Amino acid sequence: MAEGGPQSGLDPPGDLEPPIRASALTPEVAALRQIADAQAAHYDAELQPRIDRHIAVYQEAVDVLIATHRALADDTDIALGAATRWAAMWEMSGRCLAISNVLLHDLRGGYASEAIGTLRALHEASQLLSALSFHLEEDVVRRWLAGDYIRPREARDVQQRKQDLALARMAEAGIEPEGGNIVELGRQIYSTLSEGSHHQRSVMGESIAPALRRFAYGPHPDARNRASQVDYSGELLEEVIIIVGDAFADILGRDFYVQRVRPIQESLARVREEAPLSED
Repeated sequence: MAEGGPQSGLDPPGDLEPPIRASALTPEVAALRQIADAQAAHYDAELQPRIDRHIAVYQEAVDVLIATHRALADDTDIALGAATRWAAMWEMSGRCLAISNVLLHDLRGGYASEAIGTLRALHEASQLLSALSFHLEEDVVRRWLAGDYIRPREARDVQQRKQDLALARMAEAGIEPEGGNIVELGRQIYSTLSEGSHHQRSVMGESIAPALRRFAYGPHPDARNRASQVDYSGELLEEVIIIVGDAFADILGRDFYVQRVRPIQESLARVREEAPLSED
């Protein structure tokens, strides 16, 4: 390899373009790679069966909701393609479920930070579905049906009104709310996923191993990274399952949520307890 770079011989190099010289891989790096490969084999044996189990449960959950989505088209007279809230909900719930399948494909392939773009697309889709499903919101629904772009911030604003109404009704009923502010949580998730989707350098740490002089081009070689990605993705998939399930319950009746969605949530909780992917 010749010394220098694309501008070699044309302009004097600056501190951003230090000389690059041909160099053989050192014995120290080769030894570190052997150690890393042995560690990777160890974590593969420990974590990959758990990863596979989680993905199987997530796929089963998505398949249950896809079956319901199909049944709405096959077994009811819902007007598909119409300018109605029901049509908007059916289309966006289908979009959420389709992207969920893309995410599961990514996870089966062993991808980690490379799947962040899919995660962000799924998060945005589910937040939009939640906004379209709010029965007191009309402007956003009519604009979306007309083909307008609804910004994530606008969807969160609708969610805020939806959450405020729910909290007020819970207070009237004397029910203590559980969990935190879902709108603020959604904002934080969007910010985190945007960091990876915009390819900021902070996400590169998962893909590169400077001491090994390696980059993860495909399936991540460390099962711990794959497990972490599946663990986080599972949390967002549960959000999608709740939002899609809630939308279906608006159409089919609240019994649908109790009978079909809650068992799914229980299966997710069970696999997390029986096959943990993190030390938390």
